[in-house]
Amino acid sequence: MNEKRLLALLGLLLGLVAGVLLLVDALEIGRSQTIDLAFVLDRIAQILVSLVILFGSLLLYRGKSSAGGLVLLVLGVVVLILGWDQTSAVLAIVGGILGVVASEAFK
Repeated sequence: MNEKRLLALLGLLLGLVAGVLLLVDALEIGRSQTIDLAFVLDRIAQILVSLVILFGSLLLYRGKSSAGGLVLLVLGVVVLILGWDQTSAVLAIVGGILGVVASEAFK
C-alpha cells in the first residue's frame, strides 16, 4: 500500500467517524427540549451536513482525494463555526487535511 492510499484511508476513517458522530448528535432529542421550527430546521441542517461529510469521505476512498479533502475541510470549518459538535469538526478538518495531502503526494 503506497503512502497516497494510506493517507486517503486515514482521511476516510476520520471523515466517517466525524459524519457518524454528527449524525448521532443530530438525532438525539433530550427530554427538556422544546420542539419548534428552529429546532427542526437546525437538526435537518445537521443531518444534511453529516451526510455530505460522509459523501466527502466516500470521495476520499474512491480516489478523488482533492475533492473529498476539500469537502471535509470546508464542512469541518462550517461545523466548528456553527458550534454543533467540536469533536466532529476537528475530525473532519484533520481528515480533509489528510485528503488534500494525499492528493498532492507524488505529483
